[in-house]
Amino acid sequence: MQFLPGFRRGSPILGALGIVAIYDLRGQDEVARRPDTLVEGAKWQHTAVPGLGRATMESLNTATEMRQAMVDHYRGFVGDPMKRAGFAAVLSAIAQNDGAQVFHCSEGKDRTGWLAMLLQRLVGVSETDILADFLLTNERMAASSSTLDLARGYFGDRPLDFIRPALIADTAYLEAGMTQLAKDFGDLERYLSAGLGLSDHELDALQRLLVERRR
Repeated sequence: MQFLPGFRRGSPILGALGIVAIYDLRGQDEVARRPDTLVEGAKWQHTAVPGLGRATMESLNTATEMRQAMVDHYRGFVGDPMKRAGFAAVLSAIAQNDGAQVFHCSEGKDRTGWLAMLLQRLVGVSETDILADFLLTNERMAASSSTLDLARGYFGDRPLDFIRPALIADTAYLEAGMTQLAKDFGDLERYLSAGLGLSDHELDALQRLLVERRR
């Protein structure tokens, strides 16, 4: 168990779940603003995937521009080497561990949503089910103001309509990333191997972790 300055021990309820590893996809500044609550028995690992940068967000002036920035963010999950490196590090680490593992970003919808999609597609979940699961994020976040509070930290009192595209899981975002993946790599397997550099051994290990084999 690793404890870092500013982190608190997790609740007994989470500790009882047998979580062995927590992967934090956020940037260092995001971690500093909202440190994780560590879970007893789980190793915390910082495996950053760049989000929308402050400079990018401060340059936006309309809701249309904000939505396009989100689309480009998802395309960057395929085309941006730094984002690919972050996803590669998480997947490689997951493949090396047994037991329950958790990964998250700031809101659990963009970087987390993309990583979840990769794992789902790896084991054959249909695109229809993946998109439906992705949209559940909007239901889960509807009762929370934490995402809006975080956005206000960047945008101040800008109108909600301007901020809204950054607050939701939009299938257009995920589909943009999937389309970019097909364009740049052809299929998921090549994205994972050539784009993320994962070995056949690691991919096999991920499948074994995610699929319960019936005798």
